[in-house]
Amino acid sequence: MRKTDRLLLALLCMIPLLFWSTDGSALPVFARKYHTACTTCHVAFPIRNGFGEAFRNNGYRFPAGQDEDMVKEEPIKLGQESYKKVFPDAIWPSDMPNMPTLGFLGKIRAYTPKDEVSGSYKATKVVEDLETFFAGTVTEQITYFGDFAFNEGGVEWGKLNLMWTFRPGLNLVLGEVGITEKMVLVSARPGWKRDGYTTTMPGITRGAEIRYAGDTGETGGYSLSAGIGRNSTEDPEDAGNIGDSKYVRATYKIGGHGLLSGVGGKHGVEHIGMDNGITFGVNLFNSVKGGQPATQEDLAGLTKTAYSADIEAAYGSLRILGQYARFNEVLDETDKSINYGKRTAYSIEGDYWFYPWLVGVMRYEYLKDNYNGTMRKVIPAVAIMLRPNAKIGLEYVNVSHDKKISSYTAPSSFQLFTQVGF
Repeated sequence: MRKTDRLLLALLCMIPLLFWSTDGSALPVFARKYHTACTTCHVAFPIRNGFGEAFRNNGYRFPAGQDEDMVKEEPIKLGQESYKKVFPDAIWPSDMPNMPTLGFLGKIRAYTPKDEVSGSYKATKVVEDLETFFAGTVTEQITYFGDFAFNEGGVEWGKLNLMWTFRPGLNLVLGEVGITEKMVLVSARPGWKRDGYTTTMPGITRGAEIRYAGDTGETGGYSLSAGIGRNSTEDPEDAGNIGDSKYVRATYKIGGHGLLSGVGGKHGVEHIGMDNGITFGVNLFNSVKGGQPATQEDLAGLTKTAYSADIEAAYGSLRILGQYARFNEVLDETDKSINYGKRTAYSIEGDYWFYPWLVGVMRYEYLKDNYNGTMRKVIPAVAIMLRPNAKIGLEYVNVSHDKKISSYTAPSSFQLFTQVGF
C-alpha cells in the first residue's frame, strides 16, 4: 500500500466529532457515501480541516485519484462505459447515487437578549428549526448541493449549487456564491443577520464562480476564486443586475496539508485532522449599484467597493484568526447619492481545543462608520459534543454601540443551543 493510501485510510478512522453547517459546508451525505465521520473533513462546525479543503478543491471527491477506491455506496450506472468510445454517436454514460442524498439537522435555540431599559436577561425566545441538506456527485465532473429549512415561519430556502470539475483543482460553480467567511465556528446562528460578523464582505444572490487551487510542494498551497452575479439588494429583474457584482479571493497556505493533495502536514490535534499551518487571504468586491454585507442584513448602508485581508494560523490545540475589512463608501439605502464615507472593521478570534470534543472560543469585533457609528462585540463561547452527531453550546454576545444616524443595534444576548444531525 502506498504512503498516500495509508494516510487517507488513517483519516477515515479518526474519532468522530460531528458538526453540521447551515450553509452546506458540512454535508451528511458524504459521510454516508464514504462510511466515515465528518471529522475526515471538519475540525468543528462548520470549519474544514486541511483534508476537507482538498476534498472541496477536488470537486467534493477524494484527492490523488483515490475517490473510486474510497466510495462505499456504489452509484447506479446509467449507460455503458463502451459508449464513451463511440461518442458522439451515443450519449455519454453517467451514474446517480443509489441512496437518498438527504441529511437533516434538528436545532433548538434559546435566545435571551438584554432588555435595554431594565438591563435584565429575562425574555427568552425558543426557536426550533429542521434543516434539510441534499448533495451528491454525478460521474467525475458534476456535483450538486443545497439546503432548506422548516421553522415557525414556514419553509425557508437556503441555497442550490451546481459544480463542474474540469480537473482536480479547477471547478466552475453556479448558484449562490461569494467570498468565503472565515470568522465562523461555534455560533448558534453563525454569520446570520443580527449575529453576523462585522468584517463580512458584501455578497451576491446568484451567479457563477471559477475556482482554482494547487499545491506548493509537499505542504501548503494556493487558491484563487473569482465570481460574478446579481446584486443582493436590487430586484433580480432590473436591467443590468445579472452581472452587477464581482469579487476575487486569493489564498496562500504555508505548512499543513496540501490544498490539493490533502496530505503532507503535521497534526496539532490528530483526532479532528487539525493541521499546523498558516494561511493568508485577500478579497476584493465591486458592485455598480452598491451591495450589502452578505450576512449582516440589519447593518445599514451599501458599498460599491470593499476589500479585506485575513489570516488563519493553527498550531497544536490553538487556532487564531484575524480579519481586516475596508469599505470605500457607505451609501444610504433609500438615496444612494448620500455617502457617509468609509467603513473600517476588524475581528480577531482564538479557538482552543481542550479535548477533541470540547472547544472554547473568544472573539472580538470592531466596526466604525459615520452611518452606523462605532460597534464593538466581545463573544466568548463553548461547545461540547455529547455524541458524534449531537452538540450543545453556550454563547454570550456583549455589544457596545455608539449609534450615529442608523437606529439599528444588536442587543447583548445569551444563546444556548443544541443540534442533532442525522
